[in-house]
Amino acid sequence: MSNDNVLGATADAQQQFLDNKANIFLFDLKNEAAEHGFKHGESWHLQIATDDEVVRLKRLHYPVITMKLKPNALLGVYQQVKSRIKQYVDKSENELSETDLIRDGKHHIAAYPLRAFRK
Repeated sequence: MSNDNVLGATADAQQQFLDNKANIFLFDLKNEAAEHGFKHGESWHLQIATDDEVVRLKRLHYPVITMKLKPNALLGVYQQVKSRIKQYVDKSENELSETDLIRDGKHHIAAYPLRAFRK
């Protein structure tokens, strides 16, 4: 087997991993939306977060859906989820790199409804 085939298989495996993680996250979003009575037009706010930010989000919002990923997978899953729920990925999000995520301690993709605040 040539190096090209090994690299291609690795890239395919990585893409499959990202697709699977995005599908799991989207499945959780759909279930939580149904369980909590989302109305037509309501949506999730997505962000890339640190451990401390996730704790803060859980204090302020309900429900909060999170998935912890390594930085090399986090951006791909985040962008894929945003795209599939038809949300715009802004310029600053497109410019993020794995190095930025590591430096800032970002390990989670987090989603919460904009309408529901905890009291």
